[in-house]
Amino acid sequence: MSNLPDNMSLTIPVLPLDTSPPSSVEALSPRSIIEADSDPSDGLESCGTSTKSVNQSIFNFVRENGRTYHRYQAGSYMFPNDQYENERLDLQYEILKVLFKGRNFYAPLKDPRKILDIGTGTGKWAIEMGNRFPRAEVTGTDLSPIQPEWVPNNVKFVIDDANEEDWMLDPMDYIHTRILLGCFEDFREVIAKSFRYLKPGGWMESQEYMPTVYCDDGTMSPDFAFAEWTQTQDRAAMNMGRPLRIGNKLKRWYEQAGFVDVHEEVYKLPINSWPRDPQWKMLGRFNETNLLDGLQAFSLQPFQKGLGWTKDEIEVYLVHVRKALSDRNVHAYHKIFVVWGRKPEENELGMPSPPSGPST
Repeated sequence: MSNLPDNMSLTIPVLPLDTSPPSSVEALSPRSIIEADSDPSDGLESCGTSTKSVNQSIFNFVRENGRTYHRYQAGSYMFPNDQYENERLDLQYEILKVLFKGRNFYAPLKDPRKILDIGTGTGKWAIEMGNRFPRAEVTGTDLSPIQPEWVPNNVKFVIDDANEEDWMLDPMDYIHTRILLGCFEDFREVIAKSFRYLKPGGWMESQEYMPTVYCDDGTMSPDFAFAEWTQTQDRAAMNMGRPLRIGNKLKRWYEQAGFVDVHEEVYKLPINSWPRDPQWKMLGRFNETNLLDGLQAFSLQPFQKGLGWTKDEIEVYLVHVRKALSDRNVHAYHKIFVVWGRKPEENELGMPSPPSGPST
């Protein structure tokens, strides 16, 4: 069951697609101030082709604490893959779609023929890209077979681990990652392998959530329970060798890997419906649901395996975190980093040819 109220649907209304170049001075810029709503109430009243061809054992998910986790490379991803989490992932997708003004990508794609989505999750992004670029072959990879069975003819899903040295792929025109914090020991390796598997002139893009909680107006006290939870989660993830704070490092890592024309946009996302502006309030309200639905999933394995807590200790601890998360007197937000960069053409820097992959 989701925490969405009965009169709210999963799909957030998306504004008309904004095809203009992104600007750092738009309302969604992290340098803009979101005005808080003086009303203490929430104000809710105001607003195919089958691709399954994997071994059946992969569907025998690992069960822990009443949740299910991926079987393939079990333990390498510390968050669940059950229906409850999949619904949250779909809600998260809709939130980002609104935050990005209808965009699925920022790289200046023209007519890509090979697109890779690393950590595709429920596959919504890959499916939309397949519809947007009907001449492209879109491949989504993930550790869990949780994607729909019937998809556009040009979309396929593969159970694969981006940690593997050989991705067994043809050179790509565009490689995309989204919200992969905590998934890798060193995300720089994913960037380096993506660079290797891109065609010269191809683009990579990462859209990443920064777990640090920010506040611009002093309403967040030093002992704010939700901010304290993010610090505890960060400590647990570091103990497990799965860093969470990667969003603000992506631009530098792209440049170090050899990408050129590297761009960065940073967006604010309120943790609940504290803003006055109706669209910000809507985004915050849905993000509050997203976070409340995900708190247990974000905590169980990290706190158990990274800190040695019991499930009961975690559940008791989360009571105060949930209460803090919904406190509209605290004007807190997260940052979403969007970074994209281009692999130089061979004649720009004398680049070697891309690796030859298997024919498809």
